[in-house]
Amino acid sequence: MKPDPSTAAFAMAMAMHANLAALAHQLADASKLATSARDAMEAHNRNLAIGTVLPLDRILPECVTLLRSVLALQSWHNQLPTQQGGAA
Repeated sequence: MKPDPSTAAFAMAMAMHANLAALAHQLADASKLATSARDAMEAHNRNLAIGTVLPLDRILPECVTLLRSVLALQSWHNQLPTQQGGAA
């Protein structure tokens, strides 16, 4: 059984909200790491700076995945039929 468009649109909005919340959290963490690494470099502690940014190798691809998910959800939402008929 195919869900009605309003249920699908609600689910899409909730999924988009969750992905954006996760993206905001990940980007805030990434910003803190980059700032800490910059501060370590200014203190001439290159090893600490490099160690500090290593998690970005994992975090940034996750951010890209979250962003692509949000964009895919929006694209899918644009294909849902509206109450008046036709695509949104």
